[in-house]
Formats: sequence, structure tokens, C-alpha cells
Amino acid sequence: MSTRRAIVATCLALVAGSCAPAPRPLGSGAETFAHHDFGAINFQALNTVAVPWKLTAAALVLDDPAGGGGVDHAHLRRRMMSFGFLWPERLEGAREPVRASAEHPLGLNVGTVTPGLPPVKITVANLGCAACHAGPVYAADGAPDPRAAWLGAPNTSLDLEAYTRAVTHALKRGMTDKPRLLAAVRTLFPDTDTWEITSLRLAVIPLAQRRLDAVPEDGSPLPFSNGSPGVTNGVAALKLQGHTPRDAMEAGFTSVPELADRGFRSALLQDGAYAPPNQERWRAMTRADITPAHADRLADIVSFFTVPSMGQTPKGAHAQIPTARRAFSWLAERRPQTFPGPIDPALAARGADLYARACASCHGTYDGPAENPRLASFPNWRGQIGTDPARAAAFTPALQRYVADSPYRTVIDARHTGQYAAPPLSGVWSSAPYLHNGSVPTLAQLMLLESRAERFAVGGHALDFKTVGVAYPPGHAPWSRRAIYDTRQPGRSNRGHEAPFDSLSREDRWALIEYLKRL
Repeated sequence: MSTRRAIVATCLALVAGSCAPAPRPLGSGAETFAHHDFGAINFQALNTVAVPWKLTAAALVLDDPAGGGGVDHAHLRRRMMSFGFLWPERLEGAREPVRASAEHPLGLNVGTVTPGLPPVKITVANLGCAACHAGPVYAADGAPDPRAAWLGAPNTSLDLEAYTRAVTHALKRGMTDKPRLLAAVRTLFPDTDTWEITSLRLAVIPLAQRRLDAVPEDGSPLPFSNGSPGVTNGVAALKLQGHTPRDAMEAGFTSVPELADRGFRSALLQDGAYAPPNQERWRAMTRADITPAHADRLADIVSFFTVPSMGQTPKGAHAQIPTARRAFSWLAERRPQTFPGPIDPALAARGADLYARACASCHGTYDGPAENPRLASFPNWRGQIGTDPARAAAFTPALQRYVADSPYRTVIDARHTGQYAAPPLSGVWSSAPYLHNGSVPTLAQLMLLESRAERFAVGGHALDFKTVGVAYPPGHAPWSRRAIYDTRQPGRSNRGHEAPFDSLSREDRWALIEYLKRL
């Protein structure tokens, strides 16, 4: 067999199997959350989520209509940030210092794999926790600072659908001039050796060409929409990994949440589909109930999230349970960014009383200093409040069986609940747009102080600290591309959760917003 044929055969075989490098050592909980790859730097993940990084980066730079022709890291940085990836200079939100990478965006884990005989060398990039779950730090005027990222905050500008389509388009264009594409790889990554260039030329590019030929022009390689800025479609991604039946629309969109106080949950996901086995799925929790054992059970479930988000197999994800426990142990103690704008103390005090009467029965009770309340108890309420039903319907009995037939059968009690779980509201001020599908741009619109917009822009936005939500004030230069959220589309309705706001006076609703800034 020729060297070319051997390399191609090896690559094709390895893409069908699991070929991961040696496990990475665990750092602190925050470091693990920010940078660990959860074992997902492997050839198999290239089938769905991961990309050949150097080839992809070069293609994106060459295909950028606004790039001006420069092939350098500054151009790559601008291109990746246009999709909402943060590439910060510093990371905040952790007690101990956590390094920021200058080599690639936050939450895009990059590593080299060299398995096989003869060995193929390829640099693989895959999503990590911090891609979605680290947001920009906000200034006192609501302006985002993408040079600083707050770990555990939602990245409400990350547009995975735009990124997926752009990568596909760029690689298709790049394949029309392969020498130019490989020259750009060498320019962007001058440390790329002959071994990797040969692997790209003889194995990776031919394989990518065959897959790209099957994708329509300007189409997506995925059979579903990945969402929009700050909105993902994790259940559809899980169905793809599990080869389970999919609906025609597959519109179970989910807004990326703030992760503060998630340890109070007794079941995870928007519908509470995942719960620890042999425990009551919906049970009230207090601080005393958040034991190390409870945190470990939730972390074990969280490790399964790497199946849809990183393309892991259930077996591979299960092996990462210790990693998930390390990251979750940090999440249990982290706090959201303190609201940076002004707060009217008298109005917030009035709002605290209103919250206790109108909101706490679903979203939990807060206590402690008025200026810094902390979640004390959480009811784990679930039900229907008139919001878009697509996500609640998306988790099917087939997915329940997929989990039950995997190594997670002893870790997750997976069920179709058909309901929505009320979330904690800690850090809610930074998590606009609102509702489970991100369909309402401000708290003022959610509370019916203003009409809910049928269409609105989101991505690279600032925050309006009066209405508390998405804003593009005069002079604001969005740090990522804007997209239009259309609430008329499947899975994106902005209806529901009119109560209790429709029974409160306007003054009471403004007071409630003022109090929520403190959580």
C-alpha cells in the first residue's frame, strides 16, 4: 500500500473510532471549567462537533469578505469574535487566578492527536464549557468589555449556527484552491511541521472534500438549526449523536443560562429531564441539602452534556465524571458579577417584598444583606406557564431509552416530563434575552411594561440598565455580529409568563426589576 493510501485508510478508520490523546491533568475547578477538553479532542468528534483547527482557521480567514486579505492571528481573532466567541485578555469570576489563552478563543479547546499506523497528525478544535458559559464583563453604563470574561455567565452573543455555516462555506471555498489553503495554514501556524501538512494534504482534505460535497451551497452540515446568539439546540444535537428519530423542525431552542446556584436544582435541563436515580425528581432544596454527595450526583449528570455539545460517546463522557466533579465543585461556590449600575435602595426594598409575595414560590427565597441577597431555599417548581411548548416536547421516549441503554443508566434517570422547571434568578440581570428560549429581550418587556417585540436584534449588544436587557445605544459598536430573533418562527414564541405581572401595578413591576438587579 502506498504512503498516501495508508494515511487515507488510517484517517478514515480513526474517524469512525475513538482516538483520544492521553488524559489532561486536572487543574483547579475554575481552570477545569475554563479550559479542560473533557476528553473530546479526538477524531470521532470530527463527525459532528469538532473541526480540523488549522485548516478551519485558515479557511475562515481567507473567506472573510471584511478581512482585507490579511492572513494573521489578528484577523483570525476578529473573525472568531464575529461569531460571538470571546477571546479575552483576562478571566474573572473565580477566587484564584485563571489564565486566559492568547492562542485561541475561550471555550474552544485545541489539541493535537497522532494515532494510527502509519500515524496521522491533526490539530483538532472542539467546544468546551466556557464557549457558552462565560460572558463579557459589563461596565457601569451597560457596555460589554469582551477583553474580560466572567466565568459561568451566559455568552448571549455566541452564534453557533452562524459559525457552523461559515465554517462549511469557508472550507468549501478553500477546497477550490488547496495550495493556497495550505499556504495560509503555514502562515497562521508557522510551527506546523511536514508531518501535519502531509496528513492534511493526503488524508484530511480528501475526507473533508467528500463530506463537503454532500452539503448544499450555503447550507449546513447539520440536519437542524443550532440556534442563534445565546440560544442553543442541545436536544437536537443529542438526537444526532444518539441516532434517534428527529422531528421535521427540531425547534427545542434553549437560552444559555447563568450558572449561579444551579446546585439547588434537583433535576437538570429546562424540563428537568435528567435527575439522579432513586431520588425525588422535584423536591424543595435548602442550603443544608446541597451536600458534597448531592453536588457529585449533579456533576455526574453534567458530564453527559459532553455527548451533544462535544460529540463524545456516552462511554467517553462517563470516563470524564471526575473532571465534571472538579468543575462543578467550583460552580457551587461561584457568584455572578455584581450588578455594575446604580440601584435605587428604596425601590429595591419595595421590590424585595413583591418578590417574596409574587415570585419566591417558583424561583426561590433569598436572604442575607439587602445589598447582596443569597438564595436560601429553592422549590424546584415545574409546570406550564403558556410559553413555547417545543422544548418541553423535544425530549422524547427514544432519548430516554438512549440514556438508559448507555453507561449512564446508573447515573441519570432520564424522562420526558413535558413541563418546564423554574430556574433560580441569581445573576438574571446579565442573562437577557429572557424566557427559556431567549424570546424576550428585556425584563421590562417580560413584565409587560413594554410590548414584547416580534423581532429584535441580539449579539454583541450592550445592556440597558433601566429596562434590563438587550440594547444598542448610540455609539455602541457591537463586538460580534447581530442576528434577528424572529418570534414567529417555530420554537421561538415570546408568549407566556404573563402572570403575575399582569396583576401588578406598573410601579410594582419597576420595583421588582430594581430588586432583581441585586440577585
